Amino acid sequence: NLELHSGANSVSFYALPENNSVSNVLSSLGENATGVITEGGASIQTESGTWVGSLTEISCEKGYWVIVDNSDTLNIYDASNCDNEYDLHSGANLISFPSSGSADISDALPDDIEGSISGIITEGGATNQLSPGNWVGSLTEFQGGKGYWVVSDDDISFSFDLSTLSRSSMAYKEEKPSGYEYVQSTKQGFYFVESIEGI
Repeated sequence: NLELHSGANSVSFYALPENNSVSNVLSSLGENATGVITEGGASIQTESGTWVGSLTEISCEKGYWVIVDNSDTLNIYDASNCDNEYDLHSGANLISFPSSGSADISDALPDDIEGSISGIITEGGATNQLSPGNWVGSLTEFQGGKGYWVVSDDDISFSFDLSTLSRSSMAYKEEKPSGYEYVQSTKQGFYFVESIEGI
């Protein structure tokens, strides 16, 4: 079960049914789901309930932006766990995390490929690697059910190290002061400031 807020939600799937078509995987959302986007593909749901676009199947390895009109829960039934194998190209890759738990960024990335990753972005969070194993930013862990833009300096193949996996914490709900609400979109900006000098 993935809890979705209205608008764009960055998600991934660590288990999928045998029928992994967009229409089947997103069926529990009904007409509330209006679109789904991944790296290099997208589909929208027409008024007749038909999904059209270049994205026809959901993959375990990819991350997605699922767009819904109203808050909802995406339920996946009769799903089997996914493999833990990833092939990244140089540049930005929208990928999944292959577990229902969570793991620290540095612990989850194998030592032999960690130096090839310069940054990671997810919905509402990001981190940059300043030096091997030295990550800075608001994103500190991978969580099952979330999608991640992983920026790689090289073409690499790897499997996440799940030996330090912990159960996912309860869903984090940020309380925003009245008047500071926002609508999540697929377009985000993050800034990392190394130092500030006073005048």
